[in-house]
Amino acid sequence: MHQPSLLDCAPSTVEATTQAMAAPVVAGSGARSIGRPAVHADAAARVRAFRASRARIDYTDKPEIARTLDGIADQLGCSRNELMQSITRFALTNRNWKQVGLYGAKGLQ
Repeated sequence: MHQPSLLDCAPSTVEATTQAMAAPVVAGSGARSIGRPAVHADAAARVRAFRASRARIDYTDKPEIARTLDGIADQLGCSRNELMQSITRFALTNRNWKQVGLYGAKGLQ
């Protein structure tokens, strides 16, 4: 068996026959034949479906509260949005808002 030198750049005969047998790749064909079929026609349709399945809730608050939320989110390694989702779910699970109201009987102060 022939031992090529480290400086020899010519392919061996085994590599040459293997490369000749490989199927040619057509660049830019865009055809996907493996994997599951696409759910959405394109990226814009995927974004529209995502936004349609989620409600957006915006509210205003004091800058101190926003800084506190950002600090907690940084400590936990999550986004402010994830923190607000968790806080909201906790509040809805652990308090009967319809019966107790906002901050007891006096309402929001």
